[in-house]
Amino acid sequence: MEIHDERIGNTFVVTAKGRLDGGASAAFAEKVGALITSEKPKLLLDFAGVDFVTSAGLRAVLVLVKKVKAAGGSFALCAVQEPVREVLDITGFTDMLRIHAARAEAIAAMGG
Repeated sequence: MEIHDERIGNTFVVTAKGRLDGGASAAFAEKVGALITSEKPKLLLDFAGVDFVTSAGLRAVLVLVKKVKAAGGSFALCAVQEPVREVLDITGFTDMLRIHAARAEAIAAMGG
């Protein structure tokens, strides 16, 4: 899995590409979790390049959500592909997460 992070305004945007599975999920959670160092962080995961997610990948996302929420921040996903969206829907994650169609829309909704 490829992971690229950048800061756009006051939002950390993490672009992931590949499969978020058992082999990649721990490294993903560790790398992205290391970005959450401030109070009230804003974290956006751009999943346009993620075509597959397992329960281990969902667990990694949940760990990040909890870390951001504990710091009083906001968390969102954007550009989620249909197969991944189906997994999020089936597992109930869709109800827990803010999911936006596009990156620009998500950044604007998070207060840029």
